[in-house]
Amino acid sequence: MAALRVPLRAILSRAAPPSARLLLPLHAHLIVSGRLAASPAALTSLVSLYARATAALHRHAIPLLLAPTDPLPCYNAALSLPHSLALPLFRRLRLAHSPDAFSFPPLFSSAPSPPHLLALHALALRCGLAHDLFCASALLRGFLRFGLADHAHRLFDELTDRDVVVWNAMVNGFAKLGCFDRATECFQKMRAKGEVEISSFTVTGILSVCTASADRRRGTAVHGLLVKSGFDKEASVCNALIDLYGKCHQVDDATCVFEALPENDKDLFSWNSMLSALQYSADHVGTMRLFARMRRAALWPDVVTVAAVLPACAKTAALQVGRKVHGYIVTSGLACDGAMDVFACNALADMYAKSGGLDEARRVFDWTRQRDVASWNIMIDGYASHGHGQEALKLFHRMIEEEDLVPDEVTLLGALSACSHSGLIEEGKGFLKRMKEEFGLEPQLEHYACVTDMLGRAGMLDEARKVVEEAGDVGAGAWRTYLAACRMHGDKERAEEAARMLMMAVGRGIGERGMGSACQHLWFGGKL
Repeated sequence: MAALRVPLRAILSRAAPPSARLLLPLHAHLIVSGRLAASPAALTSLVSLYARATAALHRHAIPLLLAPTDPLPCYNAALSLPHSLALPLFRRLRLAHSPDAFSFPPLFSSAPSPPHLLALHALALRCGLAHDLFCASALLRGFLRFGLADHAHRLFDELTDRDVVVWNAMVNGFAKLGCFDRATECFQKMRAKGEVEISSFTVTGILSVCTASADRRRGTAVHGLLVKSGFDKEASVCNALIDLYGKCHQVDDATCVFEALPENDKDLFSWNSMLSALQYSADHVGTMRLFARMRRAALWPDVVTVAAVLPACAKTAALQVGRKVHGYIVTSGLACDGAMDVFACNALADMYAKSGGLDEARRVFDWTRQRDVASWNIMIDGYASHGHGQEALKLFHRMIEEEDLVPDEVTLLGALSACSHSGLIEEGKGFLKRMKEEFGLEPQLEHYACVTDMLGRAGMLDEARKVVEEAGDVGAGAWRTYLAACRMHGDKERAEEAARMLMMAVGRGIGERGMGSACQHLWFGGKL
């Protein structure tokens, strides 16, 4: 009964949907105490809670609409139900009452398609509510959610008054839609007109544009504006700044923002943004140090944390730390019914495979119920890299025959690498042929170089040369691999020809950057 002592206002303020264990006893308590009939506010709050709850509880909200003498607030609360339930309630509402400015926004938010949204827009116009700021901001978000940018612009231009919520709907809506130029244009107009003061939502919206477009210059300018406006101490804004600088590979600037944020204000997003910034810059030691500091701050990692930390464990051979993260994944909400989330599982298997723990990587792989192509790629490449070519090929055949998954370029590169490291010549030649004919994949430089290396190691220099010639411009860099094979077998005549072809490829701008100096090293520095 402790749940019954929790005030309705406190329950409503919770972000998580209320559970049946909390809601049904609360409903019963309100009926027995007489508050449900005596308090319209309590009734409306209860309807709102049912609308936010899981689908199984939605049906409990509808009978409550028959009780109140003034049903409009209750109906408005119930319109937050899924669209299929809310629309019949809206029709009932229109038969008895006129909708108000609070009736349309939940319908705009749940509209399942552009025609539904446009029909609701027409109805709001007939009711004289489409230009109400509360309705207009929800309608703008709905338009931009479906990519109806022209409709959003037309409605925005029709508004005589615009508050910060309307401007934010435009900036953030265009940002989520990927229309970065339009989002920036709206932000600049908002600043130029001076109609309203920017808010933290405005700032995070424009920073997301700078992050997605890797526009460090504009992001730095926005940072200066934040300092002047006093938003640089808000956690959500600082998180967006850290993310911006991290993705622009300015880890020092990201660190300055992170350290300037008071320790008590750093939330999980702050730590994850900083860990990701270090990962983008390949500062694996820094990632491990920050993770240890995060754990000392008694913050529990999530999937984003895991994705940043496990690659760092693999790069620094910190297998013990990786095992601790694995233990956390199993004992936390990241693992469900004995099967880990595929994203966390892939990161974990990759860490074990790159650290040499193939048995542990395989256990993680077998534990995963919903494997994607990346899951198979990790294990195939792991076995191939450690010389277990037969195991890699067994997985490859199981992937395409039993799981009916379509391999990608990475899968085929792993299979070719397995053949190369294990001397499986015929299988490797067959894979290169099957790439085009069976899987519809165009071999790239890496695939041709892998087969060339495989044939070169086996002393089959004539066949290796044919593969390089077959590659053409796409695999011109494979001449470098062929040259190394000629040098390894002491075949000076073929090496001279390979070096000449490699120089021609570099001269045409096809070869890799810096290949000329590498070629000279192989040409002049080796014993041919």
